[in-house]
Amino acid sequence: MSKYLTSSLILLLAAVTPGHLYADSVRANCGFSASQPTITEATDIETSDCTFSQRQGHVTIRLQGGPSFDFVPTGDAPGNYADAHGQAVYRRAGLGDKGLIFKLGDRFLYVFWNRDVLSCEAAAISSAEGCHLHLAGIDFSVQASDSGSLNTMTVSATGAELEGQSFDHEIDGSAYRAEIADLDANGWPELYVYISSAGSGSYGSLVAYAVNNGKSATPIYLRPITDDTAASAGYMGHDEFAVVENRLVQRFPVYEQGDTNSSPTGGTRQLQYKLVPGEAGWILETDRAVDY
Repeated sequence: MSKYLTSSLILLLAAVTPGHLYADSVRANCGFSASQPTITEATDIETSDCTFSQRQGHVTIRLQGGPSFDFVPTGDAPGNYADAHGQAVYRRAGLGDKGLIFKLGDRFLYVFWNRDVLSCEAAAISSAEGCHLHLAGIDFSVQASDSGSLNTMTVSATGAELEGQSFDHEIDGSAYRAEIADLDANGWPELYVYISSAGSGSYGSLVAYAVNNGKSATPIYLRPITDDTAASAGYMGHDEFAVVENRLVQRFPVYEQGDTNSSPTGGTRQLQYKLVPGEAGWILETDRAVDY
């Protein structure tokens, strides 16, 4: 990930959703209690779905339909944080491998793990075992080589009535991230694999699949950005993708006439796509374009 886009992603996404865009994320169940010692199971308190993300020590917890919490590590002792308002937060023991406990002032935030795995990075994708994602009873695995400008990638899907479907791809560049999500909230997840081409342009591309009623997995089509004259004005690559809430986001620097590849001066453009059914499959359709 380029230094330019790393800073831009964090800054620009603030208008869309709090937290870190490219954290390692897992699905969990979260709940609150005024006491700690008596809580050992998720059934002991009222919980709701949440997402737990952690990167370089920074923790983000997003409650579905509720607030989000961002904790920044402080001091030298592990488990000490500060929240977005500078208030002290402490990680407490008590759940073992079942989850985590955070003390927030006069209450405790409980995070109970479940087995949903929502994202993985390049190292897992290119490993011999590949990347394994799980959501809503569906498992996707992604394994790709990373040995040159052209690589091979295998995607497989299991669970429900899928019976182990597998798909092979030749990709232009390297797969740097994979995410599983349910953008259209139909109860069946999709897989999104993000690819960056070799060379100075680092052009982004996408391999994606949707599960159809638990019976099959079919490709999701995203038309080339160059097919949209307005959206691609000033586009010279260096784009990156991410799932943000119920949209797929593509973001890239905008180049003005005369800009060099390393020095764009036109700001940043963000395209948001929604997942819709097409005549012969699934389509990512642009529903918003914003320049910053």
